[in-house]
Amino acid sequence: MAIATSSIAPWQRKLKANLAQRDSAWLPLAAAFATANASVHRVAQLEARVAALTAQSAEAATALANAQALGSTHAQRKSADMEAQIAALKEEQRETYKTQSLNAQRLLEMVETIQTFEHTKKVMTDENAKFASANAVLNAKLRDATELLREKDAVIQIVKDEMAALQLELVQREEQLKASNDKLKKLDSENAELVDRWIKLKQDEAAKMNEANEFVESALKSKKTALTERQTSRENQFEDSTKPSCFPPSVAVRKIALHDGDINCIAVNRDGSLIATGGNDKKLIITDTSTGSVRTSLIGSLQSVMSANFSLDGDLIMGTSNDNSVKIWSLSTNRLRHTLTGHIGKVFSAQFTDSTNRVISGSHDRTIKIWDLNKGYCLKTIFTLSSCNDLDLLDGEGTLIVSGHLDNNLRVWDTRTGNLVREVSGLHSGQISGVTIAPNRNYLLTTSRDNLLKLVDIRTFETVASYQHENFRIGMNWTSSCFSSDGSLVASGSFDGSMYIWNTETSKVEKILKEHKSAICGVVWNPRGGASCFSAEKDRGVVFWGASA
Repeated sequence: MAIATSSIAPWQRKLKANLAQRDSAWLPLAAAFATANASVHRVAQLEARVAALTAQSAEAATALANAQALGSTHAQRKSADMEAQIAALKEEQRETYKTQSLNAQRLLEMVETIQTFEHTKKVMTDENAKFASANAVLNAKLRDATELLREKDAVIQIVKDEMAALQLELVQREEQLKASNDKLKKLDSENAELVDRWIKLKQDEAAKMNEANEFVESALKSKKTALTERQTSRENQFEDSTKPSCFPPSVAVRKIALHDGDINCIAVNRDGSLIATGGNDKKLIITDTSTGSVRTSLIGSLQSVMSANFSLDGDLIMGTSNDNSVKIWSLSTNRLRHTLTGHIGKVFSAQFTDSTNRVISGSHDRTIKIWDLNKGYCLKTIFTLSSCNDLDLLDGEGTLIVSGHLDNNLRVWDTRTGNLVREVSGLHSGQISGVTIAPNRNYLLTTSRDNLLKLVDIRTFETVASYQHENFRIGMNWTSSCFSSDGSLVASGSFDGSMYIWNTETSKVEKILKEHKSAICGVVWNPRGGASCFSAEKDRGVVFWGASA
C-alpha cells in the first residue's frame, strides 16, 4: 500500500528557517567585530603616534628650554606647534577610547546574542533528535500497520472463501431440509392413520374390559370398605399410644466424654435410640442412648462439624461442616454416601425433607441451597441477605422453611420459587442462633444471643411467649434449644453449663440442672417422652438426663 508524504518534512522546514534567521542575525555581529578590530588597530596606531609625539615633545621641551635659555624665537614657535599637535592627538585619543568603549559594549551584547543563539541551536538540535526518534517510531508503527493490514486482507479473503463455502453448504442443507420435511409430512400422514387404527382397537378392548371391571369393582368395594375401617381404627390406636407425656428431668443418668475436641452440636433420631454429636475433631459420633456406648465414628469432614440431623427413616445421618460442605453417611454401612459442595462459606445447618430425597442447607455465605440426593446436585439457590445460623422446615417436604440470621431477623422462604414469604424483624436484639419447630407445627422456638427464647405463632408470626432467666446466657452463635416431645416444655443450655427448662404455657422456669462445666451447645428431647433428654457441652461432655439414676 502506497502512502503519500511531502518531500520536506515540517520539522526540516522549521530547522532551515531557524538557521537562516541565525545567519541574518550574525551579519551585524560580524560587522561589529570588523569595526571593533579596526578600532583596536586605530587605537594601537594612535598610541604609537602619541608615544612618538611624546618623545618629540620631550625633545622639543628640552630644545625649548635650551631655546629659552638662548632666547630663540624660532624655537618657541616650534614648541607651540608641537604642544598644539599633542593636544589635538590627546583629543583624538579620547575620542578613540570612547569609540573603543562603545565597541566593547556592543561586543558584549553580541557575545550574549551569540550565546542565546547557541542555546537556541542546542534546543533545536535536541528537538531535531526527538523528532527524528519519533519519526523512526512512527515509521516502525507504519510498517507494522501496513503488515497488519496486509495480514487482515489475507484473513478477509479466507473468511470470504469460507463464507462462500458455507453458503454453498447452506443451499445443500436447505435442499436436504426440504426433502426431510416432505418425508416428515408423509410419515405424519401414515402415523395419523396408524393412531386412528390403534385408537379404534383400544376402544374395542376398553369396551370388553369395562364389562369385566364392573363385576370386579362390585366385589372389591365391600372388601376395601372393611379394610379401611380396620386401618383407621389401628391408626387411631397407634396415634393415641405414641403421644408421649413429658416432665422435667431431675438427675443426670449418665455423663460421657465423646470427642477429642470441642463439641458443636447434638441430634437424636426419630425413635430416640441414637444420638449424634459433631465437634472440632472433624468427627460425627453416633452413640447408643440405652447403653451410652459409641456405635460408630464417622469421618470425612475436613473441618469442624457444626450440625447433625437424622433422616426420617433413620438410615441416613447428615453433618454440616466449616469446610463449606454437607456430608451424608449411611448408618447401615457407616460409609459416606453424598458430599454436597457449592457453598462458599461455613455451613451451620441442614435438614432432610420427610421423603429423604432432598436436603436444605443454610450457610454463612448468605445462601440457602436445595439439593436433590437422587441427582446429586443443587436444584436452587436462595440468597438470604444475611448469614444463616439455623433453619427448619415448616412442612414435611420443605415447601416452606424458616431461617434465623446474623442480622437478628427471622425469614420464611418458599423453596419452590425461592421467594421471601415473610421477614420478622425486631424479634431479637442479638443474632438468632437456633430455630426449632414445635411438634404440632403451629409454633416455632427461636434462640438468640440476646439471651431470650421466644415462642412464635407460625400462623400470625406474633410472639406468644418469651423464656428467660437472670442467670441464663447463650454461650455460642450456634446454640440450639428444643421442645419436649409433647411440646409442653422448652429446654436450653447456658454458658455456665446449666440447663434451663421452662413451661411452654406459663413461661416459668420448671427446673435448672447443673452438671456441665462449660457452655452447652445444644439440648434434644427423647422422642419417647418422659424425662429423657440429652445435652452436649463445649468441653467434650454429653449428659443423659432422666427422672432417676
